[in-house]
Amino acid sequence: MVPAHAPPHHASGPHHRFLPAPAGRLGRPAQGPSPIIDDGRQIDLEEATGRFRANEAAERKLQSHIGKRLRHKRNERGLSMPALGKCIGRSGQQIQKYEFGQNAVKAATLYQLANALGVTMAYFFEGLV
Repeated sequence: MVPAHAPPHHASGPHHRFLPAPAGRLGRPAQGPSPIIDDGRQIDLEEATGRFRANEAAERKLQSHIGKRLRHKRNERGLSMPALGKCIGRSGQQIQKYEFGQNAVKAATLYQLANALGVTMAYFFEGLV
């Protein structure tokens, strides 16, 4: 038996289908399948549309350098990873990922780290060249 609140099976109302908006600009069709990124990472529009290729080697070098500077200053201050993480609202595991260059440090987080360690944000970039 069909519940009273269910619409009748034979209802002939309007049938709506939701279709994705056409890709491309100004009505031109897309040049291939649109990229679907669902791994939770943040990307910019240029990367998503394939117009910009990130310099991955330079990014890894930067992340590694910031991580080494972070680890050095944290050890100098005598803080454990969990203790530093607690200061900025992150876990000790996340601090470890920053230190080993596995995760990029966002600018806002870098600002919090600099304040917690008593350094300027420029400290993390010294000696990079």
